[in-house]
Amino acid sequence: MPFKKKPTKVVGVQDWQVEVPQPPTHATHVRLDCTGGYSDGKKATVPIRDFGVLKGVAGVFRYIRMNNQQKILEEYDGVWEWDGMKVVGIEEMRQQ
Repeated sequence: MPFKKKPTKVVGVQDWQVEVPQPPTHATHVRLDCTGGYSDGKKATVPIRDFGVLKGVAGVFRYIRMNNQQKILEEYDGVWEWDGMKVVGIEEMRQQ
């Protein structure tokens, strides 16, 4: 009998660790739509394992699947708010 997946996952290494909602099975990247300040309206796409580089930039993000040629193969449901340091509401997700 397989274990149920946890609702959150810690990604990154050492000082760059961030707790994020559990990514879909085949998701490879995160797309952040930036809000506020100089970056308003811009987009950032990073591998899930490098999510920590987005510290200091606020916005909303979603999981996507990309191939080696940087072509988006699939966008997954679910949008989460990122305040620049943590996912908004991650404490409630952790309790589930």
